[in-house]
Amino acid sequence: MGKLTAIFLAFSTVLPAAVTFQQRLGEARAQYFAVLQGNRAAAEKARSSFAALSRDYPGNAVVDAYTGSLELLDAARTWAIWDKRRLANEGLQKMDQAVNRAPSDLEARFIRAASAWHLPFFYKRREQAASDFTLIAPQAEAAAAKGTLPPELAAAALDYYGQVLIDRRDSHGAKQAFEAAARIDGASPGGRDALKRLRTE
Repeated sequence: MGKLTAIFLAFSTVLPAAVTFQQRLGEARAQYFAVLQGNRAAAEKARSSFAALSRDYPGNAVVDAYTGSLELLDAARTWAIWDKRRLANEGLQKMDQAVNRAPSDLEARFIRAASAWHLPFFYKRREQAASDFTLIAPQAEAAAAKGTLPPELAAAALDYYGQVLIDRRDSHGAKQAFEAAARIDGASPGGRDALKRLRTE
């Protein structure tokens, strides 16, 4: 047994369940983002981790949002048209239910928005995603500082919001959003994209 595993097992017997949940969510979240970066091996791990979290914490909005997003990713990667449609619809429905259950949960809302942002037009989800980013953006920096939204997600939300504002021809507002994204976490994908957009202005 590795030293880190032993330490975790020792702590998990004395720490409250919420801390254990946060650690497990952090690991599952890392696997999810590894999938987005093209790590195919992480896909099965992410599905397994979120399935276990769903079983142990039924009805958790964040867990359900990630689970729905994974189904959407599966839909994008399958060649079977019947599976593609079913997985996409199930994934979107799961994310909608998660946000409806916990509308103030910024992480669940972000996962839905980011997952739907690049969907083909016939899903008619672009405006909903823009609305989600618009709701998250004013709260993102404070939520990252409080630890209720991971900094890399807060930065990504503001980077997306900047793109929403560009679509609305609000270049000043977009610049402020990109600056906030870079300030929160300039090393994250969202922060790096925001910095790149600032340099090209």
